[in-house]
Amino acid sequence: MDINNIELNTEEMNTYINALLEKSEEAYLLALEIINKPTIKYRTEGFCFFVCNAWELLLKAFIIRRENDVNAISFKHNPNQTLGLMECIEKIFTSTTDYTKANLNYIREIRNKSTHSFLPEYDFTFASVFQRCVSNYNIFVKKHFPDFPLNKQVSAFVALSNLPDGRTSFLSLNPRSLFQLKMLEDKISSDINEDSISQTIKLVSTKKSKEADIRFSISDDADGSVHFITVPKDVNETHPYSAKEAVKKIKETLIFSMGTEHGFTMTTFINLCRDMKVRDNQSFCYEVDYGKSRIKKYSESLIEYLLYVYSRDGGTKNKD
Repeated sequence: MDINNIELNTEEMNTYINALLEKSEEAYLLALEIINKPTIKYRTEGFCFFVCNAWELLLKAFIIRRENDVNAISFKHNPNQTLGLMECIEKIFTSTTDYTKANLNYIREIRNKSTHSFLPEYDFTFASVFQRCVSNYNIFVKKHFPDFPLNKQVSAFVALSNLPDGRTSFLSLNPRSLFQLKMLEDKISSDINEDSISQTIKLVSTKKSKEADIRFSISDDADGSVHFITVPKDVNETHPYSAKEAVKKIKETLIFSMGTEHGFTMTTFINLCRDMKVRDNQSFCYEVDYGKSRIKKYSESLIEYLLYVYSRDGGTKNKD
């Protein structure tokens, strides 16, 4: 057998592809575990190293299956050397405007900088970019390898959040370089707009103690206890989504649980809102004046409830 031109039958090919997918998932799980560990100070670097490895193995599995040739991931002039992440990206994502490609190249650049230099602690700034990368990974697996049991062990979310005062975790490696680091931070903020996914975490009060994650007490005068304070509500904060934005977020979330064929559409959203009389429930929908007309804005609570109802009722069979 020519070791420079390996031929595998269909069963052997599938076994090899599954082995790549399993290794890819292991690297993906390590990336999530590292970025979600609050005690680790090497989160940004560790996440980038492992998530790039996860993507490289995933893309190699895709190339082999697409070409039906295990040699497709090797260089022709040197069969003992396989394609790197950059070559895999260029082989698969041919469009220069592909958001997945842009995000992945951005992560790869962070990994490369981490390898050869120090990085300040930009974990919180990068969190939304990392979430987009994780989401893109899930979408790609669900689309191209729908039978692969991804996410049976974890939730596919980066759990970092911004600090209360809006600052990022920041490490000054050298006081004289503060200006350069500030410039880098500003550049990062301007670069991540299209390649990020933000998250919102809310605490909900319940009287059922068994369902609670934390407990609190209410006191009229004791210091250190919780007080309920009535404040004016900003509808842009409580109901931030237009119908189009709400549908987009629901679709992105359903991919994790139901795959790309989840079938949720704008028509589905309109029908569910009508059946649930959402317009009459201000916790779900709020109408605001916009010029001479009124527009509807929707809350995070509505999105969560529609996800629950749609998944419970079987998705595509009841979509319209």
